Amino acid sequence: MNVRRIPLVLLLLLGAATGVQARGGGKAKKPAAPEHVVLVILGGGVRTQDLLDPELMPTVAAMATSGHVVKQVASGAPDGYAAAARILTGKRAGLDGAAKERPAHPTLAEIVREQRKLPGEKAWFVSFEGEEQLHLAHSTHAQHGAVFAPSVAYGQGAFAQPMASFLEVLGRPVPMEPETWAQLRRLRLLSRNARRSVIPREIDAGLPQAERVERALLRELDRKALLNRGPNPRDEEATRAALTVLEVHRPVLTVIRYGEAEQAQASYAAYRRVLAANDAGLARLRTAVAADPRMGGRTTFVLVADRGRNEKPDAQGRLAADDASKQRRHVAVVIDGPGLARRPRLKGPRSIDDIAPTIARLLGCRMPHADGTSWDSLLAAK
Repeated sequence: MNVRRIPLVLLLLLGAATGVQARGGGKAKKPAAPEHVVLVILGGGVRTQDLLDPELMPTVAAMATSGHVVKQVASGAPDGYAAAARILTGKRAGLDGAAKERPAHPTLAEIVREQRKLPGEKAWFVSFEGEEQLHLAHSTHAQHGAVFAPSVAYGQGAFAQPMASFLEVLGRPVPMEPETWAQLRRLRLLSRNARRSVIPREIDAGLPQAERVERALLRELDRKALLNRGPNPRDEEATRAALTVLEVHRPVLTVIRYGEAEQAQASYAAYRRVLAANDAGLARLRTAVAADPRMGGRTTFVLVADRGRNEKPDAQGRLAADDASKQRRHVAVVIDGPGLARRPRLKGPRSIDDIAPTIARLLGCRMPHADGTSWDSLLAAK
């Protein structure tokens, strides 16, 4: 790769963002509770039988095998926006999805930020679309709201979106070739050895860990970032943004909202292609987390469909959401990671309003405003 093809200002920004990292300790024991939670809302309406199909969604099937599946979770929301609001606030009171109004009660991200005293970069809301869809990131609640709002990312990403005007003028860097990193690492190590008398021993400047932020930034900013031509382009952008967020900030809570499953309204075949692509994106997210020395083994993934769909496609090959079947009225929740009981016994009715209180409990928080209740029997530590 020709380094001169990358704008100098970008290289300076990357260097400033990358910085240096302190030496890490030995391999930590697997925690009883998660230090990080990634909540993935599979928006657009998904039937449980498709979500748990091992041929269509093998990553989700693997999560279900190693973790837990909660079935027959009532949704009943009129649209995806209202369903996502209920998932994030735990409140039964529906929102007008057409108006895209902000929730009146605190979201999960606000609660976690407040009770854990987290800075904004430790809680993120990543959306498949921007503008009004970002209203779900935080509420209008007087004691929470914008004060405890999470950081947001969408579209071209956590960095590419705010830098859009800069990139338009100076251009995007070419993708880094894999072998370039090894050469760059060697040069940095040589430089570190030459500066050994200046750099403290506890600083690992130039070692592979220092590439983490740089790799994430370049992947998001490179020219390939604009080539999302697959079956789920908006969801793919959300996946890319989420990868950057996870690798750079290592949030305590990351909420990722997809929405391309809505294609089922026009084509059942397109809907299945979207689900397969979303599963591949989820696999990339889990691989990145597992490879991170601070998040691997310490992160719990929660996956939920926002609402269901009809039991069968119609004669035109469309999978609508207007029948009275259980497939439309209920969704499934898949949870995988530390903090779960070995043999959970959930009793009684279940609702999407229970998801936020359950995740809050996993992170040592409470949601006093929620109508839903935590699935305590699912958790190892109550």
